[in-house]
Amino acid sequence: MQQPPAMGRGKGKNSTTTTPRSLTHPRTARLETFFAPQAASPARSQSPKMASSPSRPEFSLPDLRAASQRIERSLAEMPTRADIREMIAEVRDSLQQDISNLRTEVETLETRVAGLEHEATCAAEKEQQEPSIPPQTLSGVWRKLDDLHIRSRRQNLRIRGVPETETATRRYLVGLFNFLLGAREVHPEDLARAHRALRPTPTSPDEPPRDIICCLSSFTLKERIYLSARAQRTWDFRGARISIFNDLSPTTFQARRFLRPVTQVLQREKIPYRWGYPLSLSVRHNNLTLSIRTPEDVSQFMRSLNLPELQVQAWETFDFRPQLGPEAPLQGGSSPQRHRPRQRPQRSLENPRP
Repeated sequence: MQQPPAMGRGKGKNSTTTTPRSLTHPRTARLETFFAPQAASPARSQSPKMASSPSRPEFSLPDLRAASQRIERSLAEMPTRADIREMIAEVRDSLQQDISNLRTEVETLETRVAGLEHEATCAAEKEQQEPSIPPQTLSGVWRKLDDLHIRSRRQNLRIRGVPETETATRRYLVGLFNFLLGAREVHPEDLARAHRALRPTPTSPDEPPRDIICCLSSFTLKERIYLSARAQRTWDFRGARISIFNDLSPTTFQARRFLRPVTQVLQREKIPYRWGYPLSLSVRHNNLTLSIRTPEDVSQFMRSLNLPELQVQAWETFDFRPQLGPEAPLQGGSSPQRHRPRQRPQRSLENPRP
C-alpha cells in the first residue's frame, strides 16, 4: 500500500535532477533566408484588456528589385545638363523677341506723341495769333453763364455782422427780418436754408464773424426784406451792427473788382452809377445811358464821359479759381439803385472784408 506524502511546512524538494535541453538552430548560408517571411508564431492568449499590437510589415526581395527598377527609370527620365541648357536658350530667345517687339511699339508711340505735341503747340500759337472764337461770342457765353449763376442765387441774402455766439441761426434771422419789416411776417418755414459762410471759424475775437447765407422760399418776401434793409447802411440789432446784401456769384464779384479803377474815378467826379445783371456798369450822362458790359467797352465809356482812359484787366478770360470760402459781396455795388457818394461811401473792393 502506497504511503501518502508527508505533510509539513514549506515546499517539498524534488530530488529528481534533469539535464537542460540544448536548442539547435540550423544555420543558413543563403541570403534569401533573411528576406523570407517568418512563420507565424502561435497566438498567445491575450487578456481582454490588452489591445492587439500591429503586425510588422513584411518585405521580400522581389519588392526591393521592383523599387530599384522604378528609381532607375526615374533617374533615367530626369533632364540632363544638355537638356537644361537647351531650355534656357529657348527661354532667352523668346524673351529677346518679346523685348524687341515692345521696343518697337514704344518707339512708335514716342513718334506719335511727339507729333501730337507739335500739332498742339502749333494750334496754340495759331490760336493766340488768330483766335478761332470771336470776342463777341466769348463775351456772350460768359454773360450767359454769369446770368445763370446769379439766377441760382436770386433768392439768397447775405447777412454780415452776426456774432458767432448766435447758434440758433433760423430763430435769429426770423427776428431780424421781422425787425426790418416792422411786423411779424416772416416765420421759420419761410427760410429754405440758412448757414454760415464756408470758411474757417474765427479763432480770435478781433476777426470778423462769418457771414450767414440765407435762402428764402419766396422771392417777393426776399425783395421786401432787401429793400427795407437798404434804407440805411447798417442796423443795430441785439447789440450787433448788421448789414444785408445780395448774394453775388464769384465771377460777378471778380469782374467788379477789376472795374474798381473805373468806379473810383466815377466817385471822384461825383458821377452816380448803378450795377446791372448780368454784369453791367451804367451811367446816365446828357440824357444818354452809357454802359460797360465787356472789357472792350471801357475805352469808349471813359471817352464818352471825357475821363482819362484806363487799363482794365479782361475779366472774361481771367483764370478764376474759387477760394475755400465764398466771396464777400460788394456793399456799394450790390444795390440796383443809384449810388450817391455823399450819402453812401463805397467800400474798397480790393481788400473786402471776409
